[in-house]
Amino acid sequence: MKILRLLSDEEFEVEGDLRIGDVLKAANTLAIVISISHDESEIGRYLGIETEKLVDFLPDLSEGRRVARCFILHCNEHPKPGEEVEIADDDELRGIHLASGEFSVPYLVSMMKKCRERLWVVRDYLERLANAIPEEKDVIGILKAEVEYRMLKDMEV
Repeated sequence: MKILRLLSDEEFEVEGDLRIGDVLKAANTLAIVISISHDESEIGRYLGIETEKLVDFLPDLSEGRRVARCFILHCNEHPKPGEEVEIADDDELRGIHLASGEFSVPYLVSMMKKCRERLWVVRDYLERLANAIPEEKDVIGILKAEVEYRMLKDMEV
């Protein structure tokens, strides 16, 4: 999996078979997948040919690609397009949240703003964080309760 493009100082896109909520590692950056899209085939767009005609001759090139939009959780230096990414493990999550010796989640407010319509992504991430850092489960539970409250508050019945 590789980084396709940087969208801003807090977002980038990755091509690959990922799911919403996956946490990725690229060099000195940790990011979470917040949305998935499917780009149409570039060759069909450039040649101006219908995709159905391309499938017969170039099935691999006509498929398009799956693109994941990622929100940066922790960054020492910004990633570059073409840089390889991989799925992060729980030890890396522990490392960024306990780096100063105390538990902190400095990106939580901006992540909640970015995922305003998809707060379940934040909630599921906090569940994973609680499993990765069991000694902070109570604090993470409070944060998760706040996210769930916002989800219910924004819900229209």
